[in-house]
Amino acid sequence: MNLLLICLLIGLSGLVLLCAYPSACGQRLLRGGLRWSGFRQRRLALPAGELAYLEGGAGPAVMLIHGFGGDGPTSWGRVMAALAKQHQVLVPDLLWFGRSHASAVPALQAQADALEVLIRARVADKVQLVGLSYGGFVALELARRMPEKISQLVIMASPGMVYTPDDQQDLLDRAAVKSAEQLFVPSDVQALARMMALVGSPLARAPRFLLQDVWAFYYRHRAPQLRALMQELATGQQAHVERLSQPLAMPAAVVWGTQDEIFPLPIGQRLACSLKAPLFTIDGGTHVLPVVSASQTVAVLQNILQQMPA
Repeated sequence: MNLLLICLLIGLSGLVLLCAYPSACGQRLLRGGLRWSGFRQRRLALPAGELAYLEGGAGPAVMLIHGFGGDGPTSWGRVMAALAKQHQVLVPDLLWFGRSHASAVPALQAQADALEVLIRARVADKVQLVGLSYGGFVALELARRMPEKISQLVIMASPGMVYTPDDQQDLLDRAAVKSAEQLFVPSDVQALARMMALVGSPLARAPRFLLQDVWAFYYRHRAPQLRALMQELATGQQAHVERLSQPLAMPAAVVWGTQDEIFPLPIGQRLACSLKAPLFTIDGGTHVLPVVSASQTVAVLQNILQQMPA
């Protein structure tokens, strides 16, 4: 009887914590599940900070780079275990996201600097990069600066060098905002719900208390750095385009959702044409493909990674 009472009290305590801190508890459950699947949480010291990443599996190395928002496991958690059956899978939290931090000036180059250190530290031969949204820009930068270490490049829902000022203005008009940072760094719950709806996340329909918790957990304390990152990407767009437009030294593939409202499919078609790369589409897929179309994303990635020699 006493044991039963103790178990009930533990369960009740867990329920109370889950209700009070759903995002924090969800993160612990997610990372715990990934640990059960063989992933280990690791940290890499940087000259001006620390990079957190998950690593699991064995075989040809694959790095999954998340987009603007959340962190590595939040973006890739539903596909990591499947890929780890045949690959060494590295999933970093980009700087100023998740558990990674740095005192450097927030910029795309700083992200690439950190991941370059990780690749040289943990990849014995070559690595296949998969970049989602903002992570696609980071992947392109890494492919440009260290081609000898990158065997494949997979760009997912990321416009890269084909993104134009007109594309940007179309996005701002659809979102009814004045700037990219206003859209991607929400200042309150209403702005978060707007962004979630546009990216096609189920959280757009979540109750207000949950959205409030998500906003506090992911944005409240890092908003200045995230705004600086987005401003740097926007103001340096022309320089980034010119630098990333250099021909790639490795094969590439492009993956896109047919219902992406952040970067509509025609942008993906232009990118595939520019890179002379095959375009893989996921029917009904939104901007957050690994989250809402996980099984289709796994199938597409396995097809790409197996077709291209590592």
